Amino acid sequence: MLAELTGALRGGDARPLREWLASRGVDTGSLRGLPRWNADPPQDGVPSVRRPPGRADRVVEEVAGQLEKVTGEPGGVALLLLHLLDEVEEAFELSYHFGLLWDTLRGAGTCVRDRLDALPAAEAAAARAVLPLLSALDEEILAENAVTSGLLTAQAEASERAAGHCRETAAAARSLPAGHEPLAEYLTHAAARGEVYNHAISGVARAVTAHLENGAPLDAALAALTAAEQHPRLDDRKRVSVLRAHRFSLTALRRDPDADWLRVDHGTLSLLYPFALRGATPEDVVELVAGTAADWRLADAVPVQVHASLELDDMWDGSDSLGRRYDGARAELPDVVVRDLGGTELSRFGAEIIFSRLGNHFVRFHTELLDVTPADLYALLFRAAPEHGSGAVTFDPGPGPAAGGAGAAGPGRPRLSDLALDLARDAAAEVRAATGGTNGVQAVCRPGMFQAVVAVHEASVARGPARNAVPRREVRTIEEFAAAAGAQVLTNPVTHLVGSIAEWSRYATRGASSSTVVGMTGDWTVSTCNTTLLVGLGAAGFTMSGRRMTAEFAASLDGLFAGWSDELAGHYRRTRDFQRRAEEAGADPAAADPAALLELARELDAEKIRLHDFSVEARSAMALIRSPSLVSSPVEAQILERLLEESGYSARVRELVRTMDEVAHEQLGPVIEKIAAQRAGQEDRADARAERRQRAKLDSLLAVIAAVGISGLGQILQSGYAVEATGSALIVTAIVLLAGFVGGWFYLAARRGT
Repeated sequence: MLAELTGALRGGDARPLREWLASRGVDTGSLRGLPRWNADPPQDGVPSVRRPPGRADRVVEEVAGQLEKVTGEPGGVALLLLHLLDEVEEAFELSYHFGLLWDTLRGAGTCVRDRLDALPAAEAAAARAVLPLLSALDEEILAENAVTSGLLTAQAEASERAAGHCRETAAAARSLPAGHEPLAEYLTHAAARGEVYNHAISGVARAVTAHLENGAPLDAALAALTAAEQHPRLDDRKRVSVLRAHRFSLTALRRDPDADWLRVDHGTLSLLYPFALRGATPEDVVELVAGTAADWRLADAVPVQVHASLELDDMWDGSDSLGRRYDGARAELPDVVVRDLGGTELSRFGAEIIFSRLGNHFVRFHTELLDVTPADLYALLFRAAPEHGSGAVTFDPGPGPAAGGAGAAGPGRPRLSDLALDLARDAAAEVRAATGGTNGVQAVCRPGMFQAVVAVHEASVARGPARNAVPRREVRTIEEFAAAAGAQVLTNPVTHLVGSIAEWSRYATRGASSSTVVGMTGDWTVSTCNTTLLVGLGAAGFTMSGRRMTAEFAASLDGLFAGWSDELAGHYRRTRDFQRRAEEAGADPAAADPAALLELARELDAEKIRLHDFSVEARSAMALIRSPSLVSSPVEAQILERLLEESGYSARVRELVRTMDEVAHEQLGPVIEKIAAQRAGQEDRADARAERRQRAKLDSLLAVIAAVGISGLGQILQSGYAVEATGSALIVTAIVLLAGFVGGWFYLAARRGT
């Protein structure tokens, strides 16, 4: 059994082991869900919790329950650990959020270590041999987290620790008792494979660090990588592909050792997270912020200062005929500090939330760039991404009791994107509370909706990549800037993942659309899907601030479109509900409640008005954004127009307008027609019933009158035949009965329409 299962694992097939465990009663589905963020069913309107609290304790409890089912099997505990190791490795291939992976590995390790003394000696020895492999994978994930945080030294150290754990497994495997030879062989092979891989990763990270710091050659590192790729024990294609990716990056780095490398001597970086607030008008939001935000609690911090207007230059004093303009309120927050998992400070950002009267709200983190290399820029830009490595992002409480009270650090978030989303959601909650909590204000935001705006004021080049390389030469033209090694970091979008060390060295030199919008030789604007580069070599600082504001305004529109799309989705859901209710009423027109149909029609009319008002509001805002009257400068209007075009603004406007028209006509139209037809049918049927009832009453009355007319015949009988009292009574009774019979017969016939 051991030979078959471990042989399949060595060949990359985990199914036999999973099936064997299931045959022993192990809940493999539950174990599979432990390291996966999407194992729990989604909840409407609730964002996924990437690392639920208490997950490590849940892992201990779950693994303990499954251990009991395999403890009596030869190698059973070791095989269960190997299965769990395989599940974590699969999840590691798919997810950049590593918290659940660590919780699973560490929880399982804790569970087994606490129970080793209770296991038979042979089973305990087998489990002890597998446990270091869990620790090795834990360190490999830490190494990956380090490279996605821009920390090559930390990556090298974690890889070295992983290689050491592999050696521990190899040593333990050699002393396994008789009967465990197949398991020992497999563990020896897995340990050797892991050691080769992690030793190679550590060497690459240290070599690139030395190359970027002091220009050390990469030839030895490239040779070691090539040897590792071809190592006979490294028969894992996935790991070989990682080493190959590193080799390609190193090859690109050393392509031209004497090339001019870019340095940004001075500049600024703004990381923007746009969002929208639905359920309150932008004007009302701005007024609430100006009047009440000083006491708001936003992601564990209180604003340091609240401003009733934005810091805008004269350019934004436009000439709109309705007096509309871009302005708003601004809530300044304490500085934000980004630390690694060990607590070392990596970056510091100023923080604020911009609330716009046009609705394009955004969280803004900003910092100054001083003497930064391409590798530094790459790490700083990637700080914005939700795929950045886990760390600790907190507000700096600052010195003194007053500052500490204003910006209490709180528990922290793993990434800047997490903090930005919490700030937007907390702002929505504060607006909702300020309005009595009855208007359903919600934030529309997502972690990948960010923009990085880089403004370069001064730049230089030096020969080679060494951080302190001299002499430096000032960059004076865009041609020099674009040709420098490392400039491609700024002309490409922020990647959604990091596939290899220094992979930015393989970016295309001008991999994004670019546009020179001002005629001077030192000015350049480059726009990508999530970055905007503003180069102003030789430009006065105050002239660059206006261009930065324009770029940030254009970048913030993502939130506005997200809010509009969310609003349309709400209209669509309500319209579908109208359709369902109309179809239910139409299923049995005779049983339909007229009052219910009337209420449905009223609701539909109100929805039409809401959709019309929304359409007018959105179209008006879109027209103003594109209008030259938004700003007072034709040059800035041209810059804004170019940035909007390069961001796909026109296409998004067309898509939004088309969707609005579809919701209004293709969805509301049929519903209106169906309800109108149902109401008309009900009215026709009601009119017909009323007419029949009226005619029945009239016919009955006439019949009674005719029947009563027979009383004249009774009088003749009384007079001619001298009928006495008894006979008269009988005649009257007969006349009344006859009148009732005739009247009833005519009434029923009229009601039936016969």
